[in-house]
Amino acid sequence: MSEAFRIVEVSDLETIAAIQRLRAESWATTGLSASLFPNGQWRDPSEERPPFRHWAVFAGERIVAAGRLSIHAKLSEAPGGHLFAQLPCEIIPPIASINRLVVHPDARRQGLSRKLDEARLAAARAAGARTVLAYWSRITGMARYRSLESLGFVRVSEFDFFNEPPTGLVTAMILAWSPAGDQRHPSASATDSAGLQ
Repeated sequence: MSEAFRIVEVSDLETIAAIQRLRAESWATTGLSASLFPNGQWRDPSEERPPFRHWAVFAGERIVAAGRLSIHAKLSEAPGGHLFAQLPCEIIPPIASINRLVVHPDARRQGLSRKLDEARLAAARAAGARTVLAYWSRITGMARYRSLESLGFVRVSEFDFFNEPPTGLVTAMILAWSPAGDQRHPSASATDSAGLQ
């Protein structure tokens, strides 16, 4: 694609519905079964309302990528929070979760995932988040894993530790921030990333 891209935070129901359709269309190209998307979309409960926030990348009027952010006072409220609660890591609230990243096949390899990550992390930091949760799935590829690492995320679970619909087996990662003015850096009890393939 040679068009210029625009990244916009969106909240209207029509655009969120278009993002839900983009997820199904794009994720189906990764080998996921079409039966996971019986209505031609992937929608999570209540994601049209706060605390969920959505960013869309437009090429002209067409949405070609999107990502979601939510911020929570309690781990139990965060997407996948019950899974992170089982892991040996320190998770300090407020807790942000970046998830549901999707890029249409026509727009891949143009840095849109990174731009969406940067926009969502800036919003999380501005909202005072201390910990950011993320999942990595092998269907997104090692470049995605390395990109999360380069942003400061560390792996806090075994690889492929849990089956999370629709993408299948996932690996948990966190990013921990110190509060403004605090020179200490919270550490996660993360396992070493050596041995990745």
